[in-house]
Amino acid sequence: MKNRFNLLYNPEETWQRIKSKNFTVQEVYIRFLAFMALIPVSAAFIGTVYVGWRVGSEDPTKLTVNSALMISVAAYIGMIVGAYIFAHFIRWMAKTYGSDASVADCFALVVYSATPLFLASIVSVYPLLWLDTLITIAALAYAVRLLFIGTPIMMGVNQEKGFLFTNSILAVAMVLAVGSIAISVLFWGMGIAPEFTS
Repeated sequence: MKNRFNLLYNPEETWQRIKSKNFTVQEVYIRFLAFMALIPVSAAFIGTVYVGWRVGSEDPTKLTVNSALMISVAAYIGMIVGAYIFAHFIRWMAKTYGSDASVADCFALVVYSATPLFLASIVSVYPLLWLDTLITIAALAYAVRLLFIGTPIMMGVNQEKGFLFTNSILAVAMVLAVGSIAISVLFWGMGIAPEFTS
């Protein structure tokens, strides 16, 4: 629990500590991801159902409780499963960079690097587009910084290989992000789509 916050202000030492703990995938799920993934979905649920978003001076647009709940559950499962798939992609790339990191190391790297994004998502409680966008961009920039610091440590490679490896990880992240948008469209076709209140 402590590591998730130490990582924000003392990343190098905290990454070393995480690496030395040799967490399993299950331990990272239980200690970190299961709780942290609740922040964005809970905040977005509250924001879209009870606060709503507005354009200009129009009345706020809100989702129905059932619609928002289904989307929130799907998003939570997507984060839990997506992080594990992402870790396997990183493990697959590891040999290219001379790393023998385990899937658990790759999983910890993915999940702990996302700490700023999980914490910043609390702003979704009040869906104000310009504010949410600014905070998300800042959190994303810090998450990328954590990834650049953590990759050499967690993957057991030097700084030069770590820099190249991190860029490869970011490329895969962008591909997975586009893939998740396509999957969202499929879910919408299956009925897990936003329904607006009248």
